[in-house]
Amino acid sequence: MDRYLIIVGGGILQIPTIDVAHKMGLKVVVLDKSLQVPAMLMADEKAAISTKDIDAAVKFSKEFAATHNVVGVYTQGTDVEFTVASIAKELGLSGIDIQSAKDCNNKIAMRQRLAKFNVPGPKFEFADNYEQAQQKAKVLGYPLVVKSIDNSGSRGVRILDNESSLEQACIDAQKYNFYDKRILLEEYLEGEEYSVDTIVYDGIVYPCGISDREFDYSKEFAVQTGSVTPSRLPEEIQNEMYNLMSQAAKAMGIDKGAFKGDLILCKGKPKVIEITARLSGGFDSQYRKPYSFGINLIKATIDIAIGNKLDFRDIIPRWIKYSKTTSPFPNAGKIIGISGIDELKKIKGVRDIFLLVKEGDVVEDYKHCVNRVGYIILSADSYEELKQVEKQALETLKITIQ
Repeated sequence: MDRYLIIVGGGILQIPTIDVAHKMGLKVVVLDKSLQVPAMLMADEKAAISTKDIDAAVKFSKEFAATHNVVGVYTQGTDVEFTVASIAKELGLSGIDIQSAKDCNNKIAMRQRLAKFNVPGPKFEFADNYEQAQQKAKVLGYPLVVKSIDNSGSRGVRILDNESSLEQACIDAQKYNFYDKRILLEEYLEGEEYSVDTIVYDGIVYPCGISDREFDYSKEFAVQTGSVTPSRLPEEIQNEMYNLMSQAAKAMGIDKGAFKGDLILCKGKPKVIEITARLSGGFDSQYRKPYSFGINLIKATIDIAIGNKLDFRDIIPRWIKYSKTTSPFPNAGKIIGISGIDELKKIKGVRDIFLLVKEGDVVEDYKHCVNRVGYIILSADSYEELKQVEKQALETLKITIQ
């Protein structure tokens, strides 16, 4: 009898998930509000259900499982762990505690749980509206960060030096909220940011790679411009980060599966910016960590999701190479020409190209990470070689704006 894996989300990052699942002998049913998203083309079964509509997702999954052999429910690279946990509980499948999943997907609840366990992070306040936010901002002091509560990709995130843009920041934050319309205000922490992948198995947090994140903060918005694997941090600091992830997992009640953190090194000490019960996005765990380490985090976490034992060969590095996700940043405006794609594919070290725009599309101002027009994934034997490949790649791809 065919074994089915329910995958919540059909975006571009789910394509490698489906590929791995098929290689594991599984069939997949993909849930997403649109049947036109990239992963739907590879799905064995599909359903047009929003990943945020938990009731509809649970109802469909229950009905599907009545006539199919569903062995697990899964996602990676997208913040729908609450939906995944709800389906898993309803079907009696392997999954994390629903409240833990819900709190991972709500930045206020996350901050409160981490603070309760004294996990280092920014000071924070929250507000129902702009007027309350004004008062809470005075408590925190400027500079500060305004955030939406339950979205990702830096949507609704704004860094403020003073009160002049606070009202608009609150409007934007609430616009991007799904379930919780409150506004989060955080102390601004200055330092370099890092993406930390781990896998929790039998209550133990295993290290799965740290990536150095690159940002452009020039216009009050947190727009990630690139990410490099492996981290160039000293081993001692990396170990501190993994220990911090273990503390965070305990605080959040995560006892199995993927557990990813966005950490910042502030005055020499790591602190937690955000955590989530999934693998890293940004083509990191899906493409770059396999290129850099020869590991397979997707297979490892699918195994846990379907009740298999963790195969440690999937998470032990087989080699060390450098990889990077980089992006072109054309000016805002209408695209009247794109060239250099064929030449880009021939560059040694260019592994994957994901161009998300075409001629005639309009490039918007970069107010969050989702506005990026595309991604180029690179790999090389050394960091210096990687930088040369990136320079050549970005000079080769030309996007002309009117």
